Amino acid sequence: MSSDGVTTKRSSTEEESDSSVSKKLKFEDVDDTNMENESDTYSGQALSVETEEDERVVTLQDPEPEWDKDSFDGYECYDPEDRKSFSNDEEYEKFREFKIQAWKNRGFYEEDPFRSIFPLTDLEQRFRNMTTREYLADIASLCVKKLNEEKGTTVELVSIVRGNLKAGDGWKLYVTFMAREYPDGPLVEYQAKAMDFAGGTEPPFPILCRPAPTMS
Repeated sequence: MSSDGVTTKRSSTEEESDSSVSKKLKFEDVDDTNMENESDTYSGQALSVETEEDERVVTLQDPEPEWDKDSFDGYECYDPEDRKSFSNDEEYEKFREFKIQAWKNRGFYEEDPFRSIFPLTDLEQRFRNMTTREYLADIASLCVKKLNEEKGTTVELVSIVRGNLKAGDGWKLYVTFMAREYPDGPLVEYQAKAMDFAGGTEPPFPILCRPAPTMS
């Protein structure tokens, strides 16, 4: 597995929303309040994320993790209660477009403040006894192993592209990586999602592993 990574860029399908939708903050090297009771392997360490906050954003709760089940499936983007938070149609439409795009991203691209999913900002940052990139590679490898076992495939992780994180009782990791589906095959962009539980009380749980969909 290459540690250098393969540079992959994907253009955003829309411009970043203005301050009526979100306000950028950055948190680095701080303890997550939801993880404060973790073991010494977590204590005093946190991954760097870039967050968005908006008082009109209600955080959606995910169901319990299950292999090959995407929590974004079956979600309805329209909520009539959203409109009541905006003074005019223009602001509401910007918010609605932002919300729809966050749903289309399914946690793997830009931030999703509706689910408290935010990009990891420094893949070379030291975390535990490795870099964030190496940590994400371990998580993605777990998902690849599960995929190959369940579906009889021969996918092999090559390099990490980016990662997003949702904090809570544990960390839900959204990892984009390059892979080969067979020896000497072409590079294909893949996605992996897994839950890493607080304090290492349980091993990480693989949720899904799939080729990255084409963004419309």
